[in-house]
Amino acid sequence: MKKSLDSKKIIHYMVLIALFSALSYLGTFIAIPVGISKVHLGNFICILAGLLCGGLVGGCSGAIGMGLNDLTSSYGPDTIIRTVIVKFIVGFLAGFLFRLFIKKDLKVKWIFTVFLAIFLSLFVTFLTLYVKFGDSFQFMGRTFKNSIFLIVCLGIFALLYLFSFIFSYLIKKEQQLVLLVASICGGVNVILEFIIKIPFKMLFASMTFEQAYAYAITSLPGALFTTILTVVFVTLTFIPLYLATRKINRYNDLSLEDLSSKN
Repeated sequence: MKKSLDSKKIIHYMVLIALFSALSYLGTFIAIPVGISKVHLGNFICILAGLLCGGLVGGCSGAIGMGLNDLTSSYGPDTIIRTVIVKFIVGFLAGFLFRLFIKKDLKVKWIFTVFLAIFLSLFVTFLTLYVKFGDSFQFMGRTFKNSIFLIVCLGIFALLYLFSFIFSYLIKKEQQLVLLVASICGGVNVILEFIIKIPFKMLFASMTFEQAYAYAITSLPGALFTTILTVVFVTLTFIPLYLATRKINRYNDLSLEDLSSKN
């Protein structure tokens, strides 16, 4: 009997992963080009899958769906591999953190304040460096490009967490948790995309460190605007979608009592 139940659970998760992978694949096609990158809905599906069905479904769905999208869109191996790695981490993190935070009595507004302070400090630091040294500076024997793109992106990040902080006063506790998880996962996505892109471009595209660093900076606006769109959509749609799908999600591990008990 137990083996039969386990088999049904595995099949159920396979169906969920296939469903959200297909939605993630299609969501990435719904895009607006921004520089060398694009604003799309793939991350929205990836994080939503993690919130609704758990980290495994979210991670696998994002990795498979967006990885296949890159493959069929004729992107290079560096982009495909990076997408698979980053989206699995983001989707898994969404499911894991949400279930963890539900059990904790978090001070959501304080967390947003910390993130705001971090990115505002980085924005001021790099703006100061740009004013003092121009578009490049030396650090630990390397030359770093300090383009206006990077400064603007740090400013957008600071605005994202300022918006999240203000928005958290207008929504219920369960929505605050969704907003927190979505903004953390969106931030992790942008940071990982930026960090991993540099060694991958050096390895697969034979770029120098300076070239790869500059290339990574120019792709930041698309990733940031995608994150903002994702945070807004996930926060507004999760609760209605959870209520609409909880009866058909046979192995649902969330409870409305858990979500509402902290109000």
